[in-house]
Amino acid sequence: MDKNYIKYSLYITCFVIAVLLLLQFVPEKIINRLNIRKIDILSDIRKDTLPSPADVPMPVILPLPLPKQDIPCPPGMVCFEDCSPNKDGLDNFFKALDSRSRKPVRVAFFGDSYIEGDIFSADLRSNLQDEYGGKGVGIVPPASQTASFRKTVKHSFSGWENRCITESQDYSKMGIAGHCFRPNKDAWVKYSGVQLPHLEFFRQASLLYRLYEGEATVSYRINGEKEAKTVHLKASPKISRYDIYADSIGAIQFNFLSDNRNLYVHGISLQDRSGVIVDNFSLRGTPGTSLKLLSEDILKQTDSLLAYDLIILQYGLNVMTANRTNYSSYQKGMQETVEYLKKCFPKSDILLLSVGDRSMRKNGSYVTMPGAPAMVSYQKAVCAETGIVFWNLFEAMGGSGSMVEMVKAKPPRANKDYTHLNFEGGKYLGKILFNTLVFEKKRYDKLRRNSKKRKFE
Repeated sequence: MDKNYIKYSLYITCFVIAVLLLLQFVPEKIINRLNIRKIDILSDIRKDTLPSPADVPMPVILPLPLPKQDIPCPPGMVCFEDCSPNKDGLDNFFKALDSRSRKPVRVAFFGDSYIEGDIFSADLRSNLQDEYGGKGVGIVPPASQTASFRKTVKHSFSGWENRCITESQDYSKMGIAGHCFRPNKDAWVKYSGVQLPHLEFFRQASLLYRLYEGEATVSYRINGEKEAKTVHLKASPKISRYDIYADSIGAIQFNFLSDNRNLYVHGISLQDRSGVIVDNFSLRGTPGTSLKLLSEDILKQTDSLLAYDLIILQYGLNVMTANRTNYSSYQKGMQETVEYLKKCFPKSDILLLSVGDRSMRKNGSYVTMPGAPAMVSYQKAVCAETGIVFWNLFEAMGGSGSMVEMVKAKPPRANKDYTHLNFEGGKYLGKILFNTLVFEKKRYDKLRRNSKKRKFE
């Protein structure tokens, strides 16, 4: 007679349920930059005892003296809060916009999965290029897990090894994007323009690399040319850039012909010689504090080649959890990160975006997670302590409940995880951020004109 194993299935099921129930008593903590979140399988049926956003404890931020504004913030717009000592936190960026015909204006947009696939940053770029000129998507990695998802460039590749700062402890060779890519012999990468404004073609392709020893042979073809051009890269103690210019580059393919294991590629920039360039540096799952692990020398060398005028920081989602409203340790880590970036990019202005709205289930419906407004207050404190510019993305989205409205919109502007934007949401928020930048630029221009007028009176 066959043995009955049904009871063992019941035992296993009961064991799994018991383990899941015990996991709710494991506290949340961050271990080696990995956020360990609390598991509660009874969260949907448990009576909710979470604090409402109004009850969330906020860090104390001393009031900052505000200069008299010639142009007040328009009704309905969430303007920037300039925490710099002289209220000139974006002056370098605004001056660069005025000189864009002589030198391109470069923006580094750092973030997590919120901007993955060029969401949000793509629409900020498009609007900036509409207003101030420029072409191309900026720096693109040679290999990417979001290549098929991204809409702003056609990207195909083969034969690459990738190390990422969220997965590896060897930070010494990683580039500004938090990755380092090493080509195997016969590795290749191809980029093509897309049928979107300013992205059909570009006029410059720049290979950013570091070759530690020996030589490396690379060939490239523009617009499907039959004859490839060959380049012999030389070793250098610093990051190097190889520039390719043409009147119209609709597609370019690089082939890495030599097997030099000392060659590391940090990215290829697809751009114009003037106007605005916006580089998307998204890293899934990162809290943002990992940026301070990147090599100071590599960041400084990259800045010397690219000359960033503005750095935008968008982080915090990967730290927030439903039960947590105290982010003081995260605030400290981000303050250290901002100070490190100021050291590595001394001429760059820094704009920190708060987290947007994020929803959680409560009594059968979705409501704003109490950790969201709490995180906003801690991020504002980061800006106050480090003297950079703050933008309240949470309020710009519409405040509490706005994520639910974005999910319900026709067409939807956010995914049903009630956390991440989709491309429609990126378009919506990209336009809001652009409008705010333009308003602040007009305010800066008027203040400067008035200052010159007073000088000659």
